[in-house]
Amino acid sequence: MTLSQLLLQTAVTFFAASIGAIFGAFLTRRTEKFKHLQELRSAAYADFLRGFARIGRAQTDTELDERGKLEELEGRVIVTDSRSRIAIYGGKDVVSAMSKFIATGTQTLTPEGMKAFAELCRSMRADTGREPVPIEDITRLLYS
Repeated sequence: MTLSQLLLQTAVTFFAASIGAIFGAFLTRRTEKFKHLQELRSAAYADFLRGFARIGRAQTDTELDERGKLEELEGRVIVTDSRSRIAIYGGKDVVSAMSKFIATGTQTLTPEGMKAFAELCRSMRADTGREPVPIEDITRLLYS
């Protein structure tokens, strides 16, 4: 093998390794960014549901004492914060489903509100990469 062939082979190897390293770094960064976005979404969705449940629990107490009022207030703060994060990080379908739920008055006491909340939960589930389930199953889990 001549010196020029050896230099050419070394240059090609260096170039291929450089391209591979750059491409690998790009993919790693992109994967980490996607993973971080999914974590932010999941946290916002979970916080919304946790805050909504806390409000509901506080409102169903027959005696809304100071503790119950504080629990309801804490739930409202959690919901407000999570709604803001969902507006920024949430998927398109989740934002749309949440908008529809808000349009019903964020109540699960009416059939329209129950349906909108179930659709919101279904959208959140799909947006976090879970397999689809029938809306009837989600409704049964939430209201039975």
